[in-house]
Amino acid sequence: MASESAFNKRLTEETNMDKVEGLLEHLNLPPKVIDFIRKNMRIIQVTIAVICVVVVSLSLYNSYRKGLVEKAASALSSAMLISGEERGASLVQVVEEYGNTSSGQWAEIELAHLDMKNGEYAAAADKYTAILSKLSDEAPLKPLLLFAAGQAQESGKNYGPAIDQYNLLKEIKGYEHIGYVGLGRIEEMQGNFEKANTYYNNYLLNIGDDPSAAQARSEIESRIARLKAKM
Repeated sequence: MASESAFNKRLTEETNMDKVEGLLEHLNLPPKVIDFIRKNMRIIQVTIAVICVVVVSLSLYNSYRKGLVEKAASALSSAMLISGEERGASLVQVVEEYGNTSSGQWAEIELAHLDMKNGEYAAAADKYTAILSKLSDEAPLKPLLLFAAGQAQESGKNYGPAIDQYNLLKEIKGYEHIGYVGLGRIEEMQGNFEKANTYYNNYLLNIGDDPSAAQARSEIESRIARLKAKM
């Protein structure tokens, strides 16, 4: 076989690097940029691969999460349509399967509501408290659950824990009325009329002349008048 010369030299297969370098030349990139890319080609390739994997993984997770949320909502809706004792069992199943979704959280709340309806106040209070422990201070559900927990403790005649919940509630804007009324009502039930009167008057001082609280002010003033007749 004749030896290869400059005239009959075989063309070698173009490598990926050759293709990249050719592309870089066509892009008219600054020489320093081209040198940097050549020197760090392996790192750049790995980085691009990692980015692609992350993007694909996030896309798959978002798709999975969306499907999970839809299934959870459907399961909760189906459970709420069931009546009797079977509803409780269905809600428990929703919590077990979809506990990390909003539907799972609502299923927990509904289970606590069922306990209240059935007169199981201690169990209801425990459930409300457990849900509260997982909420942030800014969560829209927090005031409603504080009120529910306070009612559960009050209904079970656990006045100390009920007072704790109402004290927290009266510090939340928009729920002061409920908190003060709850505290005053508990003192009334225990015959502590002067202390109840103090809570009601503190509420009136708290709202001042706020016109939006006119209805609540009227209710509290009626309670104060009734208490004075007892004192």
